[in-house]
Amino acid sequence: MHWSQPNPAQRRPDSSLLNPGACEPRKAVPCSRVALPPNSRTMKLLSGLFVIVASTLQSQSIYDLFGTDQFHRAYLTANSNEVTFDPFQELNWEAKARIALPWLNLDRPTPPQIARLSTFESAGPQFRSVGFRAPLDSAVSRATYLLIYIGGVIPLQPVQLKGSVDFDFDTGMTVVQRKVVSGTVVGKPSRAVTTTAFVFIGKPADVKDVHPGVKFEKSKQAGSAVYSFTNGNRTVTWTTSAKEQPDVSSAVSFRLADEQLLLVKWDNDFCGSAYTLFSVDTSLQPIAGNAYDCDA
Repeated sequence: MHWSQPNPAQRRPDSSLLNPGACEPRKAVPCSRVALPPNSRTMKLLSGLFVIVASTLQSQSIYDLFGTDQFHRAYLTANSNEVTFDPFQELNWEAKARIALPWLNLDRPTPPQIARLSTFESAGPQFRSVGFRAPLDSAVSRATYLLIYIGGVIPLQPVQLKGSVDFDFDTGMTVVQRKVVSGTVVGKPSRAVTTTAFVFIGKPADVKDVHPGVKFEKSKQAGSAVYSFTNGNRTVTWTTSAKEQPDVSSAVSFRLADEQLLLVKWDNDFCGSAYTLFSVDTSLQPIAGNAYDCDA
């Protein structure tokens, strides 16, 4: 299966790039002085690029990872069993806001209307916002969704849409300089959860071999951290030299369309929930990340 990666920083190098064999580093003549044929020189260049990219990826923080086209980040609303996630479908949020907020002129709010909008100190004195709820779009309700959390993978039933309209006004608080209308899907999981990681479109039959509480351990190695996943009688690893090398809280593995995936929840003093989703092959490859309820 191809994992779609919209964030270029999440792409992995092609492991087929091999060091060219036109010279022997152990011989008296160094490789740099051997006249390589054009194709070999190209391979040598690509090999050097592979080393640079691999080094960069090893130093990548888990917080540099986001959701993907297939796995959207999921958030649990505090003190509720309400899960929100970005929709997989294109929705006209402004049209939905105009229906849900008939009292508000979205283009030129009046002073009494502006007085009803919410303020956020961290966003600046000219920022205002208002939230709204809307019925499910038919395109959203037709799809079936699964929620990945640290206990496994369970169905998630969409129930409504949740949006917001954000305004940036001029200093006189009369002219809208910028307006952003966005939203998420609200879903209800099939069982109560205390934290969530990702949502994807699929059916329960697509998921097999779910194993919560699998063995995933951290060890130190010359400035780097090596994380090892024991998978039956074999062990696969992920090595990172990033500044953030968190301890492991728990992990769950499962198969999706014959691909094995591993969700790791990190012990984190900064964020209430921090996750990385790995694909499992000959090594572990981080493909998506999610962290929320973080200190400002």
